[in-house]
Amino acid sequence: MLRTLPTKTLSTEPQIAIVRAFFAEQGNALCNAAGLIDGEAGTARVLRLMSMLREAPRLDRTIQRRLVDLHRLLSLDPVIEAYEPDLPAWDFLDPASQEVEDLCLLTDRLYDLLIAISDLDAGWDQQALNLPAQKAA
Repeated sequence: MLRTLPTKTLSTEPQIAIVRAFFAEQGNALCNAAGLIDGEAGTARVLRLMSMLREAPRLDRTIQRRLVDLHRLLSLDPVIEAYEPDLPAWDFLDPASQEVEDLCLLTDRLYDLLIAISDLDAGWDQQALNLPAQKAA
C-alpha cells in the first residue's frame, strides 16, 4: 500500500503542490506503469521520487530531472537506452491492449504536468521542455 502524499502543504511553492497532488492521484498508476516497463527497478524509481516529493520543501532540479526521466521511461523514449541499457525489450507489450492505452494516457498526463510546472518557473531547465511535442496516445 502506498502512503499518500500530502496535497496541502505549508510550502509557498505552487510547483511542489501541483506535483504532490498529481502523485497523490496518479502515484499507484505510475508505479504500475513503470513496473510494467522496467520491473521492480521502475516501481522503485517512482517510489523514490514520491519519497523525495514528500520531504522536499520545493521542486528542486533533482526532482525536476527525475520527473523528466520518468516521462522518458513511460514514453519508451529511445534516448533512455543510453542511460538504461539494461531495460528489457518491450516486445511483450501489445499495442492494442488496455494496459498500453492506459500507459499512453498516463504519459500524456505526466507531460501536461511537466508543461504546467515549467509555466510556473521562468528558470525551468530547457532540457525539460525539449520533450517531443507529440503525445504518447
